[in-house]
Amino acid sequence: MTELRRAVGLRTVVSTGAGMALATVTYVSFIELASYLAGNSSWIAILTAGIMAVLAGSCFAELNSMYPTAAGIKLFIEKAFGEKAAIIISGVYVLGQLSIIGAEIYILSQGISQGFPAINPLVFAAFFILIIFYLNLRGIKFAGATQDIMGLLMFTGLIAVSIYGFYRIDFQFSNPFEIGTFDGFIQAVAIGISCFIAFEWVITMSEEVTDVKIIPKGMMLALGLLAVTYALFSMAMTSVLSKEELGWVLTPEGLPIPHILYGEKLLGNFGLYFMILMALFASLTSINAGLMTSSRFLYAMARDWSLPKFIARLHPAYATPWVAMVIVTLYCVAVTAFGFITRYILCMILIIAAAECMIYIVIALCVIRLRRTEPDRERGFKIKGGIAGPILVVLIYGVVGGFILFGPVKPEDVIDQKIALFFILGLLSLATFYVFAFLPGMREKYRKQAEARSPRRKRK
Repeated sequence: MTELRRAVGLRTVVSTGAGMALATVTYVSFIELASYLAGNSSWIAILTAGIMAVLAGSCFAELNSMYPTAAGIKLFIEKAFGEKAAIIISGVYVLGQLSIIGAEIYILSQGISQGFPAINPLVFAAFFILIIFYLNLRGIKFAGATQDIMGLLMFTGLIAVSIYGFYRIDFQFSNPFEIGTFDGFIQAVAIGISCFIAFEWVITMSEEVTDVKIIPKGMMLALGLLAVTYALFSMAMTSVLSKEELGWVLTPEGLPIPHILYGEKLLGNFGLYFMILMALFASLTSINAGLMTSSRFLYAMARDWSLPKFIARLHPAYATPWVAMVIVTLYCVAVTAFGFITRYILCMILIIAAAECMIYIVIALCVIRLRRTEPDRERGFKIKGGIAGPILVVLIYGVVGGFILFGPVKPEDVIDQKIALFFILGLLSLATFYVFAFLPGMREKYRKQAEARSPRRKRK
């Protein structure tokens, strides 16, 4: 079995894109945004960030309409800037994105332990890793159906608890428009962009959708759903919790996780367990989507001899890239362990956000480059306004990336930023070494093996 099965519809694409972005890590990022930067106007900042995310999504949509394959960003970069650059950049990107899954598992385990303190969080972490691995091993249709159900329950629940929060609090309509300082609002927009990261991972499902046009449509619908949900929930959160109560990401030790505390304040014990359930759905959709898409990415790279060939092996019964899934799972276990050992939660979030900004800039540059080198290639989707949109993406995410790594909200955040910066530079160094020192020899070996088999085929 060498081919993936086309069994994915629009609903699964939307739930996967939205589910990858809406995670417990995202809760944390926009809670930080709401509390420390924009206060009551955080929802405006989030909607502004959502518009910027749509611009980046349009770049992905145009490139995917040109090359609808599981290779995704690797192929886009390869067509624009060459194979070596593609492998290096996409390799760093996929490892940075896999950190989402590890961070999710850690934060989810900590959150659930607040409702069940007698059970060690490590037990929850191990359980979630195993169950998501099994779901994905069974196949894209099975995992996709699970994603659809969890995504529906999660978004419905979050919107409902947000609206109920408006009913329970002394809500003043003018309060949400109190922007505060201009600098704080601009920084909030920059951080708010991280609330939408990873929606584009659905492009790796291009060989498993029933119609390739589903991918760009699904990404845009996912972004719209995310923006509305974020705006409602952030507005409710900043109205119920104090600034001190919203500061978990900076000082995770000894403080309750804010979105769980929000539910408890709103609905007592029922609210506590309800928000634990919402966090569970958010994390599981993100973990499921991450494993689903990243394993396809590794599969595509191995199929093209950019990674060892054995990684492209498919399960004989389920036609799923099981070796790639094992590798992805082991990496996520390592990231989760890093969280438990160091407690550097903000650092993990910064790594994710910085990697995302990097790839958005590169993808926008790919659009600009291919507009010049392949002007006549068919594009099922094309950004309006020429290259103005991609240029704007480069400028926006260049500023955002700089802020993430070099513009701390508080002086004590510098250590997290340094670790994140060194981690990304380390990945770039390893990827570069792999491409120039290891990859040529591996490909030569595979070429000789293929040539050795070819005469035998002819004799038969």
